Amino acid sequence: MDERAPTTVAEVGELKLIELVRARVGVAHGTEVWAGDDTAVLTPQSPALLLTTDLLVEGIDFDAAYYNGGDVGWKALAASASDIAAMCGRPSHAVVALGLPAATSLQWVDQFLDGLLDAAGRWAVAIVGGDISAAQEITVTVSMVGRPRSGSAVLRSGARPGDSICVTGALGGAAAGLFALRSRMPQTEPVDRLIGRQLRPTARVAEAAILAGFEISAMIDVSDGLAVDLEHLLDASDVGCNVDPGLVPVDPDISAVEGPNPFELAVTGGEDFELLFTIQEDQVEAAADALGATGTPLTAIGIVTSTGRRIGERSLDEWRQQGWEHLRNP
Repeated sequence: MDERAPTTVAEVGELKLIELVRARVGVAHGTEVWAGDDTAVLTPQSPALLLTTDLLVEGIDFDAAYYNGGDVGWKALAASASDIAAMCGRPSHAVVALGLPAATSLQWVDQFLDGLLDAAGRWAVAIVGGDISAAQEITVTVSMVGRPRSGSAVLRSGARPGDSICVTGALGGAAAGLFALRSRMPQTEPVDRLIGRQLRPTARVAEAAILAGFEISAMIDVSDGLAVDLEHLLDASDVGCNVDPGLVPVDPDISAVEGPNPFELAVTGGEDFELLFTIQEDQVEAAADALGATGTPLTAIGIVTSTGRRIGERSLDEWRQQGWEHLRNP
């Protein structure tokens, strides 16, 4: 008789795996109902509800050669939290669906839960349910709800000519981290920081809470790259832009990576999860001062215009063509 403990998800079986996951994610608070019923039962905390979902697919959104389970769990949660933050919202609850090949180790699942729950704790998100299924490659879907912090969500569609275009933090670091991983670069402190931005990104939830106190006219998170996401915002608002290349905050650690152009990574590289938004020019300094409490800088990089879209001497569309788009960049 083989008494060896199971080591893969196929050996432990779906029901037992669900029991193992439920034991990790905790129990419901108050009158809410979390995992265990057909749906979770949540208590509304505001009239408006924010709802988002993100899908990560092995080989497309992450590579198991350098992403461990914890990295995947963290990033999946962070991506959805960033979407809520981009609406000036507070994330609250999430459900998580896992598609797993039969040979997936229980150790990978345990690591995944470590990363997922660490990120959930970081941004005060309750994991209230989910689903598990067999799949050809690992897939993770996080669906998250939240609420606006100031009564109504900040959309992409409110930018007005004359508004300043601002961004939090620095750009290009996550893309440089991916380059370093793929190139198997020797690890130094700057390279390690870049890799951390790729594997364990930060959702700007705390920054969004502060910005909610200002008159933000439009906002988006930088997940697909500055050029791509800026165009999304401009399209929704039906306006143009003039961005000064000298003002775009390039992650200073990129200089430690030989090969890619730092400015091009800052404009076209994705997954920085910084907040890109528009605001009246006379509020920029106060907003930057307020964000000082988080340690995250705020930079005004340009202005919203009525027509025309440029970053320096090149059109925004030229830059966008270099950026990331799902389905076009497998």
